[in-house]
Amino acid sequence: MKSTKTSFQRKLAIHGFRVTENSHNFYALLEFDITNLRKKLRTRRQNGKEGTLFSFFIKAIAECLKLFPDFNSMINLKKTTTFSDVDIAVPVEIMNENETYNRQLVLRNVERMSIGEIEKRINKCKREKHTSKSYIPSPFVQKIFSFLPDFFIATLFRLLTSNHGFVKKYSGTAFVTSVSMFTNVPGFIIPYIGKPKAVSFAIGSVCKKPLVVQNKIEIRETVNITAVFNHDIIDGAPAARFINKLRNFIESDYDTFLTD
Repeated sequence: MKSTKTSFQRKLAIHGFRVTENSHNFYALLEFDITNLRKKLRTRRQNGKEGTLFSFFIKAIAECLKLFPDFNSMINLKKTTTFSDVDIAVPVEIMNENETYNRQLVLRNVERMSIGEIEKRINKCKREKHTSKSYIPSPFVQKIFSFLPDFFIATLFRLLTSNHGFVKKYSGTAFVTSVSMFTNVPGFIIPYIGKPKAVSFAIGSVCKKPLVVQNKIEIRETVNITAVFNHDIIDGAPAARFINKLRNFIESDYDTFLTD
């Protein structure tokens, strides 16, 4: 048996999850046919243009958030804040001095970015020299936090999450993660969503399977996407309309985002 000291950033994550737990969520387990989209993306890359499948999904989700502002909102008992800018947080795996860890990247104003620009920003974050894994870079402040009692940190986190502008600045208005680059095992990933945000997404792996296309069975490329909606602010019917629009972008209207 081997025991190691829990890192400071993991302690902060635990406190953060405790504060934002018990949200009233409902889930949508979605499957999309991306056969034609992937052909377009392959052709695009052959022509020297940037843009991955993940950056496309981020762009499509951002466009939906722009079209449905309630999904780009935050809520608590006192107020609901709807943002005009779409800031999407994505986890990025960082290699730093032979150590691998995740760092959250907030993509600002994604609705104004192309899929190539999104990919460049993610790759830039991967290459940057990160001196700290935490939002609190000062070792002295980290040490102080380490000695604070749990109830004090929990109270501080609750105060911070009630400030929607603060949440947007440090973790965006929505969250999108992907495991497709790490595994090809089919299935759904359930992302974490905590109050006060309205929605989070997890992109699963791409796999081939038989689908009915124009009354014929064909082998198609599909992807599983999980959408988690905060029921405090989002109801079922608006969520269905959001999903329908997202499906249109992914399965048929993808050229909208491939013109740069």
